[in-house]
Amino acid sequence: MTCSDPPIPVREVSAPPTRGIEDARAEPAPHVEWRRAPANAATPVVLVLPGGKEFSTDPVPDRTVGRVRMRAFARVLAERCPEVAVGTVRYRRRGWNDAQRDAAVDVERVLAELAGHGPVVLVGHSMGGRAAVAAAGAPRVRGVVALAPWLTDGDAVTPVRGRTVVLAHGARDRWVRPELSLRWAERAAGVPDRLARFVVPGDVHMMWVHRSWWHHLAVAAVSACLDGPVDPVLTAGFAAAAEGRLDVPLTRPGHPVTPVERPH
Repeated sequence: MTCSDPPIPVREVSAPPTRGIEDARAEPAPHVEWRRAPANAATPVVLVLPGGKEFSTDPVPDRTVGRVRMRAFARVLAERCPEVAVGTVRYRRRGWNDAQRDAAVDVERVLAELAGHGPVVLVGHSMGGRAAVAAAGAPRVRGVVALAPWLTDGDAVTPVRGRTVVLAHGARDRWVRPELSLRWAERAAGVPDRLARFVVPGDVHMMWVHRSWWHHLAVAAVSACLDGPVDPVLTAGFAAAAEGRLDVPLTRPGHPVTPVERPH
């Protein structure tokens, strides 16, 4: 599988929910909104997982800041990974909701009901990154790309065993503190097959400042997860994590990656 830089135009493809709604008043089932649907049973799949709220049983609105931001990732992934199906998971509810883990439950259900047998990569932001980690143990999942992930000290690392995991966090994120993903990555060391964690200098939770850097990293990570070419940025990130360095600064594509100096 190859992901390339030149954009390839794609047409928006709509798809029905994973399962039907018997009663218009009933809570909708989680489903995939396809940017490009799988061509056949063996097509690799990228599932984009937007963020949400800590607590909310409200249905997910059509337009939230998180969903709009992740539509850009879905578009870029579809353009640059033409052999891959790309879709965004629509959750039943807007919140994680503590022990109910609603977003994770929804992703697990979508994975269980997903047609075909192609490999899957989960690309999640914020709450979606947490859901991606939680659902990574599903048999078809090859890797997790967690962007500004809302990971807590209580989130298990065992679901990512044998997977490729790429984390990135904005240095100025005030909604989800970067040290949370750092602590999770430190606990996860040695569990996934490959692990990398990047810090995006000057960036914030919604990944606005260096948006093209985030997009490039997501494309590169998907390629690596699906046994495609490995971008030099990821090669450096994987090597750094193997040496215990989990705070590699992300730079403009094509520029060298250098380690962050830890304060003494």
